[in-house]
Amino acid sequence: MYTCTNCWYKTITKLWRCPECWEFGTFKAEEKENKTWNILQSNTKSENKFFDLESTELKRVFTNWIKSNWVYLLGWQPGVGKSTLVLQIIENLKDNLNIGYFSWEEEASAIVSRFQRITWKNPNFKIYHSTKLEDILQTAKSENLNLIIVDSIQTIYSNEISAVAWSINQVKYCSEKLSEFSKKNNLASIIIWHITKSWEIAWPKYLEHIVDVVAYLEWDKFWEYRFLRTQKNRFWPTNDVAIFQMTQKWLKPVYNLKENLLQQKESIPGTVLTVWIDNWRPVLTTLEVLLNKTNYKFPKRTTIWVDSNRVELIIAILERYLNLNLGFYDIFINIPWEFKFTDSGLDLAIAAGILSAYKNKATDKVYIGEISLSGKINKSKFHEKRKKEAETLPVVDYTNLKHISGLDEQLD
Repeated sequence: MYTCTNCWYKTITKLWRCPECWEFGTFKAEEKENKTWNILQSNTKSENKFFDLESTELKRVFTNWIKSNWVYLLGWQPGVGKSTLVLQIIENLKDNLNIGYFSWEEEASAIVSRFQRITWKNPNFKIYHSTKLEDILQTAKSENLNLIIVDSIQTIYSNEISAVAWSINQVKYCSEKLSEFSKKNNLASIIIWHITKSWEIAWPKYLEHIVDVVAYLEWDKFWEYRFLRTQKNRFWPTNDVAIFQMTQKWLKPVYNLKENLLQQKESIPGTVLTVWIDNWRPVLTTLEVLLNKTNYKFPKRTTIWVDSNRVELIIAILERYLNLNLGFYDIFINIPWEFKFTDSGLDLAIAAGILSAYKNKATDKVYIGEISLSGKINKSKFHEKRKKEAETLPVVDYTNLKHISGLDEQLD
């Protein structure tokens, strides 16, 4: 096989010009490695180790531990709290590990100051100010590190590649070598990356393929909450989410978002409670509806973070089965989160919010359920999880409200 040293295009015959990047004379023959694997010997040398975590929220996403031989890719926007989260992962490790933090973007004093702010422990934690790949790998081997953190992959470069640090070739080569080194030396690696201005991970698919876990730390710009999700977790599920609250000290784990939400919720017409599902985790939230008499020929239907098509269906169902004259009103629906909701389990809450605003009557109940075009209220997906999340509050669901016509009586 021949590989282009500029774009890594592969071919079985040596070409003078690369058909991918159009560079001349860049093909180099790959060295053949004659490897013979002994399965029993390989398992003995690379025995998997699991480094237990203490935080319940971190356990949700990382399946209770950080695993040796694995490479973790963590990222999102600059300033979201990725470096803080990595330090909290270090602080939550139960085992006394040799940890190396390799960073170029921040001064060592800033990292130490942040770590002292979020922890009271004193683990074997060393900070290295380096971006050369060969130095990082040599240090990790000589210091016998169990866990290495690279902050961030865009700043790392290798002398083997004649390109700048942030180029595609450098990122490909360095991430590959880090993954190979981690698996050969039985250590865990956490690589931090940033998204581009177009809200996309730089060189996503290649990085996602070679690492074992891809985690996103997302945020709502207007709230202090952070949501940690995994898009990929080799051999383990990716169906949960961890919630943190950004404070001046650290990312505080939020074990029960319901308490904070109920303190902010006001009992006013058009405001109802519901439960939405985020990666199988139920989250109690507020849904707000405002009705104004329209001044237009066609009334406005404005929705923020809610699926507008489902709202149109629910409006039609309310007009058909409850005889509401909603054509005389502009309808505005909002959920105070910066995330797109397409969850059909919010149908009953949207209907209750519209009816509450229409009748000018407040309600403190939690509304859970899907609505069919016949007006029938059905069980929502993960229904029992939703009910359990709201178990301390009165719940209106399909078990005691079979048809949309009964919603009128509930509000009366």
